[in-house]
Formats: sequence, structure tokens, C-alpha cells
Amino acid sequence: MVLILVSAVLTALAMPGMLWGYLIWVSLIPFFIAMKEVTPLKGALRAFVWGLVYLLITHYWELPVLTVNVPEVLNSFPNFIGIIVYFLMGLVIAIPFLAFGFIYGLYQRFFERYPVLLGLFAASFFTVIEYLREIGPLGFTNGRLSDALLNNQLGISQLFVLGGPLLLVFIIVFINHYLSHLYLEKTRDRAVLIIVSVSLIALFNSIMSSFIPIPHSSNKYESTIYALQTNISMQMKYYQPPEETLRIVSRALREIPEGSLVVMPEATFMSDIRSNSTGSQLQEIARERDLKILVGFPTYNDDNFNQVRFVDSEGFSEEFYAKVQLTPFVEFLPWPRVFGVFSFLKFLDYFDPGKQYTIFSVDEHRIGAQICFDSLYSNVARRLTQNGATVIVTSTNDGWFNFSTALQQHLSKSIARAIENRRYVIQVSNTGISAVIDPYGRIVKRLPSSKELSAEYVIGEFEYLPRVTTTPYTKFGNWFFWFSLLLGIALIILGGVVL
Repeated sequence: MVLILVSAVLTALAMPGMLWGYLIWVSLIPFFIAMKEVTPLKGALRAFVWGLVYLLITHYWELPVLTVNVPEVLNSFPNFIGIIVYFLMGLVIAIPFLAFGFIYGLYQRFFERYPVLLGLFAASFFTVIEYLREIGPLGFTNGRLSDALLNNQLGISQLFVLGGPLLLVFIIVFINHYLSHLYLEKTRDRAVLIIVSVSLIALFNSIMSSFIPIPHSSNKYESTIYALQTNISMQMKYYQPPEETLRIVSRALREIPEGSLVVMPEATFMSDIRSNSTGSQLQEIARERDLKILVGFPTYNDDNFNQVRFVDSEGFSEEFYAKVQLTPFVEFLPWPRVFGVFSFLKFLDYFDPGKQYTIFSVDEHRIGAQICFDSLYSNVARRLTQNGATVIVTSTNDGWFNFSTALQQHLSKSIARAIENRRYVIQVSNTGISAVIDPYGRIVKRLPSSKELSAEYVIGEFEYLPRVTTTPYTKFGNWFFWFSLLLGIALIILGGVVL
């Protein structure tokens, strides 16, 4: 079990905002050594413990959110309950690894003399389980193995454009598994094996990085979006009247050049402002300065939506984008008969998931907007791109988080979405991080977070080149799941019948 814990810690330390992304290429070696010749039940237990520990460490920033920030703002549960919820969260999102450990323990004996085939088998079913982790009402994708590549391995990360995160997960698991075989085969120079392996991967990343096109600029084709990053505390959002937020927003909007397009964070206002004085004043500012403003606020009609829509001199647009991937327990209660006891975790209100992938056509812009944790799921940006978006906007409120690790992990998802669809992605967040990312995952411009600059707001002029290309991932989506599933089944048949 010591090897399992070592592997879990190393894997967590490879995640964005943690220690070093290159650890991901060797962090699973102790895991697969510990999984050698295990029974199915023992394999399931070890894989579950590994997943639980690595995911809890990866999401350590959730602990102060659940034990301090949310209880203080919502006053809906005592602090110690947050500790219980944190560990229950880890248990739930680690459950799929039980299946991997069981399957691996059941069939690895088929491939005892064939390390390459065993590596392919392990990579196939790990990838299948990784896909299953994202589906259903409790699906969650943060902390994927592929996330480790997004900060300092952009060369290798270009493979996102072919098969999304699942392709990279497969490659990472296969290399770790084969290295674990080589590690056990060697009785000397094991440290050399690790160092040489990581060095070769770093060299490969550098070679691939050299093929990334050099950024170029042409005023003829550039478009500009202004990001208005508010730095508003959650206490102010929940307990101060909307006029306080409007005061900050109004000052900022008057600094933005007339005739501009502006994007603001998710839930800039915490109530429906379409028919009150706050909305009227926002519309008046838009009219005075000829601004088109994408603003987030909840709406309550036949459905309750966490949504964004434009406001300009004509008023609020009829078309809107409503968040598709709602946050479990916070924005909706999955299976109320089972999880009704956790209703105290509700934030502003329960919402209905969005039904459409709206494209906002404003002047020369064709904007696909996603909200907050939508960016964790490849399918949202992919569907927006398929519908004609030439730029993706992520509007989010990350004001709950004390640690920059959470902000970096969230931003890394926008990097992945940019590469997958070869689109510029503009992320605008309350308190940060707000940034513009080019189609190859490079951060072109980044605004300081509220921790880095004490100000009520920060304005960013973000330039981008509209893109209309269709990538393999945009066209085929998670095809690599089906490839992995079929490969895994084929290997089981091969192992049971032939080998």
C-alpha cells in the first residue's frame, strides 16, 4: 500500500498549479508495481485508494471552500460538516477506479509474458474508466492525467486536437506501465532509467513545440473583445444590494472605448436584472457608450437558468446561453431521494441545465459562450464550435477559491478546449484568472488576479483571430473511447483464446 500512496502523491503533484507536470510520466510506476499479480478484489481496493488519495490532494483547495468560505457566506452548515463533505466528494469521484482495479486484476495474468500487450490492456481500460468518470449527474473531469501536460508540455499537448484528453490519458498510462516493467527488470541503474525516460519525453515535447506555428498578427483580421474582470467578494455578492455591483461595473464600463464588445463574469449580478432599475441603468450605459455587453445573471421563467446574454442600446437580447454542465449539489440536486440530505450545499438556487449551444452573432464576432465548469467538459466547446463559433468565451466566477491552484487548474481546461478546437478561448472570471489563449494553448495575455492586484476591477483588451477550421476532435469527438473499449475487449479475447 505504500507504493500506492507514493504514486497517488506523485500524480497529484503533477497537476496544474502543483509541483511539476513531467512527474506524470513516472508517477504511475509505483502504482503498477503494486498492482502486479493482485487478485481482482485487491486490485479494486488498491486502485480505489490510489484514486481517492490523488484526487483529494489534487483538490485540496476545496477544503477551505467547504470549511470556511461557503459556511461563512451561506451560513447553512457548520464548518466541520465541510470536512465530511470534502471526503465524501473524494469517495464519489474515486469510485470508477474500483472497476479498473478489478478488471486489471482479473485479466493481467493473460499477458504475463507480453509486457507491451499488458501495457496496451491497462491503457485501454484506464481510458475507458476515465471516460465514464465524466458522464452522468455526478460526472467530474478535473484532475485528469492529461491535465498535467497543459502548463509546460504544449508540444505533446497538441495531440488534444486529434483525440482530446482520452488520447493523452492512454499514452500516459501506457508509458508508465511499460516503464514499470523495465524498472522491475533492472536491478541496477533504476534512477538512470527514470531520468533518461523523462529527458527523452522532454526532448520529444521540445521537438513537437518547434512545429507550433509562430504567432502572427494582422490588423485586417484581428477582432477585439474587452474583458471586464470584477474583483467582488462573495460576501458582497450575496449580501450587498445589486447597486453596489452596478457601481463597480459602471465605473469600469466608462473606461472601455465606445463601440466595444465587453464580456463580464458569470453571475455578475445575483438576480434577474432584465426588468428592474439595475438592468435599466446597465442598458443606459450601453446606449451612452454604444457598448455590447455579455453579462451573466440568473433567470427565472418556466426554467431556472444560470445564463449569459447580451445587453446593448436596444435592451437585453432574447437569445441566451444557459450553463449545460451544472455543478452537482451546488446548482442542482442529483437523485433527491438519495442525496436530499445534502441540500444544504445549495448556493444561489437550483437551476435547470441549458438545452441549446447558442452562438452570439455580434458585428464580426461569432461567440460561443460557456459558463464556469462547462469548460471542464470537452463536449460543450466542441458543440459550440460545430455550431459556428469562431471564438470561445468562458464566463466564470472563481471568487470562492483561496488558492491559486484552483484558478490554474480551471484555466488549464480552457487551454485544452483551445487546442482541441483550434479556437481562441477568452476566459473572464470574477477575481481571476482572466486570459486569452491562442488555438495552440499559449496564453497570449493574462490579467492579474485579485490576489495579485488589489482593485475593484481589471480591464483587459483581448485580441483574437476568428477561426473557422474543423479539427479531427471537433468532428469526431471522443472517438478514442470507442477505440480503447474495442482494443481492450479484443485483447481480452486474444489473451483468453490465443495467448
